[in-house]
Amino acid sequence: MYQKGFFVKKSDGSFEPFKPEKLILSLIRSGANKEEAQSITDKIVEIAKDGIETKKIYSLAHAFLRKYNKKSYFKYSLKKSMLRLGPTGYTFEKYFADVLKEYGYQTQTNVIEKGKCIKHEIDVLAIKDNKAVTVECKYHSTAGRASDAKVALYIHSRFRDLEDEIKKNYGVDNYEGWLVTNTRFTIDAINYARCMNFKIIGWRYPQDGGLEKMIEEKRLYPVTIISGIKANLAQKLIANGFVLVQDVARADEKKLKDMFSLTNSQAHKLKNYALDLCNGNL
Repeated sequence: MYQKGFFVKKSDGSFEPFKPEKLILSLIRSGANKEEAQSITDKIVEIAKDGIETKKIYSLAHAFLRKYNKKSYFKYSLKKSMLRLGPTGYTFEKYFADVLKEYGYQTQTNVIEKGKCIKHEIDVLAIKDNKAVTVECKYHSTAGRASDAKVALYIHSRFRDLEDEIKKNYGVDNYEGWLVTNTRFTIDAINYARCMNFKIIGWRYPQDGGLEKMIEEKRLYPVTIISGIKANLAQKLIANGFVLVQDVARADEKKLKDMFSLTNSQAHKLKNYALDLCNGNL
């Protein structure tokens, strides 16, 4: 039985009752089986104190999961790995463009287009079939940060200014503007987007198609999910054009060894990690 009066401190500073089913579900979603998820949750409850921070719970779950199931351990690292895509927002833009490519879009990043009134820098321009999408990416390096209504209002006004020109310039009949973040949106931002009928994508929003579901559906993990091989390896991978774990999985092992000055063992471990995470989805 779980202890009573057990509250957790969230990243935004608020408190809520600990809900073991949420932790169990997140562990199962990462690939742990029910028994593993239940056992890990039981262990955390045994040592947790009232008011424990959610990031501490995450850290404990992460450590226990590594002992049970290494592949699930990496998948459970996904949220944290999204926060490591900085320090600037450009890597997140490139990452999301690569995600959209895997969903069949042709993409460009950092595009300048003239709208009806002024010029705009577009983070990601994506084309698929008869539809063009302009994407504004908002990257945050801490989980507690949220994109608010001011951001949604500003971005939506840009979308409206661009719509007619994008349709004309790219010869499409359909246009959408998306606001995408690696963390979350405030309630006001969500309500505004719903009211104005434009698409926003964040962590676990929308419920049936949030960023983590887009990633997990096709195993489009960022290379920042890889750790324990060599210091600063993820940053070096990104600097050399490896943004998705799939990029690593598709690369020749000797090329990885030579490019990143790895030992044979390190290169083999890196390649195997990547293949395991992609699980044949190449």
